[in-house]
Amino acid sequence: MPRGFGKAFNFTKKNTMHRSIEWAAGLFEGEGYITNNGKYPKVGLTMTDEDVVREFVKIIGVGSYRVRDRFPNKTQYEWQVTGSKCKGILENLLPYLGNRRAYKALNILDNLELA
Repeated sequence: MPRGFGKAFNFTKKNTMHRSIEWAAGLFEGEGYITNNGKYPKVGLTMTDEDVVREFVKIIGVGSYRVRDRFPNKTQYEWQVTGSKCKGILENLLPYLGNRRAYKALNILDNLELA
């Protein structure tokens, strides 16, 4: 550990950052995806950091979680939701998304309303 690091940043469990929907939206903005195969919308997130994906899943509270062994590459941890369950997730993430992802989210929400 670099000299002074422990003094500048006290990473005890008591002082760790409180995770929130804003944190989850930021992670989703960088690592997530929104797609529509023409019939069903799908939102998901794939990373090689298991603890981060598990924390994301806890915050979102819905969806499937799987481990994808990509030997010889790193193992991937994937969360995804399909169909009408995407609606609540996108509505909660929408206020915190950037323009490009917000546009995709709004298109999916519009399609779900028309279905």
